[in-house]
Amino acid sequence: MHLRYAVFGPAGPSGWCVFLPGYTEFIEKHLETAADLRARGFGVICLDWRGQGLSARYLPDRSKGHVDSFDTHLADLDAVIADAGLDKVGPLTVFGHSMGGHLAIWYCRRHPERVKRCIAIAPMIGVASLRPTIGGLLAVFCAVGMSGRYVFGGSPYGPRRRQFEGNKLTTDPDRFDRAHRLIADNPELAVADPTFGWARAAWRSIQLTHRPGWFEAIRTPILVVLAGRDRIVDNAATKRAIQRLPHGVGCRIPEAEHEILGEIDPIRDQLWDAVDRFCGLKVASVEPERAKETAV
Repeated sequence: MHLRYAVFGPAGPSGWCVFLPGYTEFIEKHLETAADLRARGFGVICLDWRGQGLSARYLPDRSKGHVDSFDTHLADLDAVIADAGLDKVGPLTVFGHSMGGHLAIWYCRRHPERVKRCIAIAPMIGVASLRPTIGGLLAVFCAVGMSGRYVFGGSPYGPRRRQFEGNKLTTDPDRFDRAHRLIADNPELAVADPTFGWARAAWRSIQLTHRPGWFEAIRTPILVVLAGRDRIVDNAATKRAIQRLPHGVGCRIPEAEHEILGEIDPIRDQLWDAVDRFCGLKVASVEPERAKETAV
C-alpha cells in the first residue's frame, strides 16, 4: 500500500496545518492553497487519498473513484500524520475541502486532543444528487458484485470533464484549466466518476454523522464555509450541522461555486478573510515553493 503526501515547511508561528483535498483532487492542485497557508505562518502537510492522485489505487481502471470505506481514509490519515511526526507536535489546524471537509470533521471527533481548530470548506455532509432512498439501492448493487462499477452515467476522465462551460465547480476559467493541464502533464493523476462502492462508502459515512449526538459531541472550534451556488453538496444539510456543532461558526459566500479555493480572486479573498478572522492570523508575503514529497 502506497500513500503519497507532501510537506511544505517548516512550521511558522501558526504551527502545522493538515490540508485534506476533496474527491478527485491531488496535491499539485492545491499548491496555491499551500502557499496561502504558508503566508499565514503554517507548515503544511497535504496527501493524496488512497484511490486518488499518485497514491495506491484499488482498481485496474485508475479513472474510477473507489474506496471500500471512509474508515480506510481516516486510518490512512492517521498513518500519514504519524509518519510525518505530527502526532507528537502541538495541536493541529485541520483544513479540508468537500470530501476532505467531511473527513476533517470526522478527525476532530476521533482525535479532539490533537486538533486546535478546523476549517471545513463546502463539506460533504449531504450530497445534492443522492436521494434519501439511495442507501438501500447502493447496498443491493454492491451485494450483487457491482461495487467496482461506475455509478449509472459514470465514465472515465475525458473531454466532458475538461469543458469549462456548464461546469459545477468554479467560475474561474484559468484555475479550472490549470487543474486539467496538470492532469495532461501527468495522466496518472486523473480520477473521474465514482463507483457504486465509493458511493456506498460515502453514504454510510454521511449517515453516521446524521445520528443524534454525533455533531454535538465535537468540542473543536470549526469554521464551516458554504458556497452559495453549490450544486455538489447539500447546503441545507450543512446548515443543520452547523447548528448542531457546539463551537461551529458558519460563513456563506453567495457567488461561489463548489470549489471555493479554485474560484476567482474576489471570492477566494472572502474565504481567506473568514479564515483569518476565525484563526486570528496575520498574512505575510510568501512565494510558492516546492514540497518535500514522501510516501508511506
